[in-house]
Amino acid sequence: RLFIHGIHGNWWQLGHKNVSPLHPSQMYMDEHAVRIRAGLLNVITWVAIMNVFYMRNLLLVNVIFGIVSWEFVTSMLFGLTPFAPLGIIATLVAVVLQPSPLWKPANPKRFAWGVGLMLALSCFIIVQFKDEISEKDFKAAVAAIALTCNLFTWLESAAGFCVGCFVYNNVFVKYLGKEECKECKL
Repeated sequence: RLFIHGIHGNWWQLGHKNVSPLHPSQMYMDEHAVRIRAGLLNVITWVAIMNVFYMRNLLLVNVIFGIVSWEFVTSMLFGLTPFAPLGIIATLVAVVLQPSPLWKPANPKRFAWGVGLMLALSCFIIVQFKDEISEKDFKAAVAAIALTCNLFTWLESAAGFCVGCFVYNNVFVKYLGKEECKECKL
């Protein structure tokens, strides 16, 4: 799956084709790798939360934002490999621990990663303007965003529930006329 080619598509694509007899032309990705990556992102959100309340290191905020934004942008454009570092690690771990992939549609995941990118961007912007707002409001806003990211990544990695996919199916599809993802509908 890391360097897959042939009937499932090229290794650098957003996902892999010909894995579902129902939708052979649609892109799919391995749910095992997606959930492992969410667990890795969950660890990063814990570091961000600790930084907000205890360490207060602005450099660490910039590093975390750089890693997370790169991860989300490259995953949205190219899939979990080859440019997303956490995606590569997650895919390697999934190949070792779960040799049989669990294919899920890629479009709801792309939408969910866009939501994650917007949350990370919101947090980064608030941190950059921290001198303009009160300490109390700053901590509340950053903590709310970081805890939301933490909850979303935990739900994906531990419970297998993707909030972004849920929103994709129940809001995005209805109002923008996209095709509903029947394979990931609750």
